[in-house]
Amino acid sequence: MRCRAGYPDPVPPHAPPPGAERPRRALRPRPERRLPVLAFMTAVLAALVASCYLGGLAVEPRLAETLPPAAADAEPPPYRETGPALLVCPADADAFTERNENVDYLQRLENERLYEDCADTGHHDLPAALDAAEPGDRVLLLPGHYALDRTAVIGPDLTGLQVEGLGDGPEDVTLSGRFALDTVMEAAGADVHLSGFTVAQARGTGLRVTADGAAVDRVAAHQIGGLGIHVADAAGVLLTGCRADAVDTAGIAVHRSEADVQGCEVTGSTAGIAVSGPGTAADITGNRLHGNATGLAIHDTGNRSDITAAENLVYDNNRRDLDADAAACRADPAQRDWDGGPRCPDPAYPGGIGLLLADADGVEATANRIWNQRTAAVAAWGTPGPDGAGNRNTVAGNEFGVREDGQRQRNRLDVWWDGNGAGNCFDEPGAHRTAPSVVPSCDVPATRALGDPLRTLKAWHCGIADAGAVPDGCDWFGARFTERLEFRAAVAFAVALLFLAGAGWLGAARAPDPPRAGQMTFSALATGAGALLSVLAAWSGRADYEALAVGLWGLGWILAGRSWRRCGIRVFGTFTVLIGLLALLDAIDRGVRTLVLAPVAPAWLWLALLPLWTLFALAAAFGPRRREPEPVRVERTPVTAPSHDRFDW
Repeated sequence: MRCRAGYPDPVPPHAPPPGAERPRRALRPRPERRLPVLAFMTAVLAALVASCYLGGLAVEPRLAETLPPAAADAEPPPYRETGPALLVCPADADAFTERNENVDYLQRLENERLYEDCADTGHHDLPAALDAAEPGDRVLLLPGHYALDRTAVIGPDLTGLQVEGLGDGPEDVTLSGRFALDTVMEAAGADVHLSGFTVAQARGTGLRVTADGAAVDRVAAHQIGGLGIHVADAAGVLLTGCRADAVDTAGIAVHRSEADVQGCEVTGSTAGIAVSGPGTAADITGNRLHGNATGLAIHDTGNRSDITAAENLVYDNNRRDLDADAAACRADPAQRDWDGGPRCPDPAYPGGIGLLLADADGVEATANRIWNQRTAAVAAWGTPGPDGAGNRNTVAGNEFGVREDGQRQRNRLDVWWDGNGAGNCFDEPGAHRTAPSVVPSCDVPATRALGDPLRTLKAWHCGIADAGAVPDGCDWFGARFTERLEFRAAVAFAVALLFLAGAGWLGAARAPDPPRAGQMTFSALATGAGALLSVLAAWSGRADYEALAVGLWGLGWILAGRSWRRCGIRVFGTFTVLIGLLALLDAIDRGVRTLVLAPVAPAWLWLALLPLWTLFALAAAFGPRRREPEPVRVERTPVTAPSHDRFDW
C-alpha cells in the first residue's frame, strides 16, 4: 500500500482516450530487494541467538561452583578465671587512680589491691609482659593509659593466652601507639582471648588477629589510620561487643577468614564493617553501624564464600568527606581533627550505602533494618563475563525506611542492582523504590552475564575507588545534580535519540513515496516524550520513569518503522521496528517483570544494533537520493482523419 493511496494519481499527458484499453501499470522492480532483506534479518536473528547462547555459556560456570568445605576445627576459646596471671599497671599511681575511679565499686577495690602487687612484681609495659608470658597465662591490664613504644605481639608459640582489661569497659584501659606505630597489637597465637581494652592512635592497624581460634570481646579501636580490628587469614574467630570509631578505612575488617562479628558498634569510619577475600565464611549479626560512609561492605569474596548478614541496625551512613589528597590527610596524624575532619581511607568506599555487595558471592542478607541512606539501603554489583563475580546473593526480608522507634525515615533507594551475576534474588515486598524498578524474586533467581549497561558502567567507573583518585561523576563520592554520570548519559542519549529519529524521518522524506503530512505525529510525540522522560528519570533517580521512557521510545520507533515501510524503504523500516520491539522488551524487563530467562539485559540487544541502524539512517538522510524509475512510454496509435467534412468550405 502506497503512502499516497488516498489521493488519485494525476492523469499523465500521454493517457489513452476514454474507452480505450488502459495499459497495465508497470510494477516497481522489487525482487532484487528480497535477498538483502532476508540476509539482513537472518544475520540479526543469528546475532540475537548467539548472544543468548554465549550469555548462557558465560553464566554456567559461575553456577557450577560449589560452596566451600567446612572450615578448620579452630574455635574461639571461652573466658576463664583461673591460670597463672601477669599484672600490667601504669607507672604513675595518680593515672591509675583517675581511671580506676569510674570502675564498679567491687572491681575498683580489687584493682587497688592488684595495683599494690603490680608495683612490686608486675610490669608497666604490655610488650614486656608478653615477652615474659608462657602459654596458658592470663595478662591482666589494670585501668590506665599505656603508651606503647613497640607493637604488642602475641606470637604463634603463646597458645591459650588471655589478655583482659580490668575495667567496666574498654575505655578504662587504653593501649596507644601515639601514631608512631603501624600496629598497636597483633595476635598470632592459637586459642587467644582478648577483652576489655582499647587500641588507639595507630598509623595502620589497631588490632590484627591472625590466630586459629580467638575470642575478641569488648575491644575498641579509636583514631586508627587504616583498619580498627583486622581479622586476616584466621579461623574460628569471634568478635562480640566490640566498638570502633574514627577509623580511616574500616572499623572492623574480616579478610579471607572464618569469623563471626556479633553485637558490635562502628561509627565515624569509611566502612563500618568490611568483609573481603576469597573463601571467607562470616556471620555478621546484630551489629549497629551508623555515621560511616558505608555501613557494611562485603566485596571481592571470590566464588567459594559463605557470608550471612542478619539483624543488623544500619542507618545514617552518609559520610562523603573522603579525600586522601586533602591537606588534613597529608599532615601528621597526631595533628588531625579526628572528630570533625575528613577520613583518609585506602580504598574509598561509596558514601550513602547501608549494605554494599560489590563482587560478593554467597551472601545472605536477611532481617536487617536499614534507614536514612542517601544513596541506597542495599547496593549490589558484579563483574560481567564467564569469570565474573557477584553471584548467589540473597537479599530478603529486610526492613527499609523504618527507625528503631517505628518512625519512618526513608532511604533514597532501597535496592540498587546493576543486573549482573548468577543466582541473585531480592525478596523485598516492602521496598519503596528500587533500581531497576523491578528486581528478580527468590522463586526464580536471575542469572545474567551482562546487566544494565548504564549501571554496569557506573559500577565499573565508580565502584570502590582509589582514595587518591576518586572518579568524577559519582554521586556516592559527592557528585551532585548535573555532575552525575547518569544525568550526563541521559542527556547524551536523549540528544542522540532525537537526532537519529530526525535523520530517519529526513530519509523517509527523501524516499520515492515520502510520508504525507501528519503521519509522523504520534511517532514524534512518543519518541520526544521518551527522550525528555529519560532526562527527568536521571535527574530524579526514578527507575520507573526510566522504564516508561524506554517504552515510549520503543513505541515511537515501531510507529516510525511501520510508516517507513509503507513509503518504500522497507529494510530501514523493518530494522527500526525490530529495535523498537527490543526497546519495549527492555522496558518490560525494567518496569514490569524481570525476564529471568534472558542471559543478558535486553538493553544490550538494541544497544548492539543501534550503530548499524545509525549507518542506515545517515545513508537514507544524507546519501544519494533515489530516483523514480522512468514511466513506461505508451505508444499512441495515429488517428486517420478524413480529408474534408461537412464543415469544410
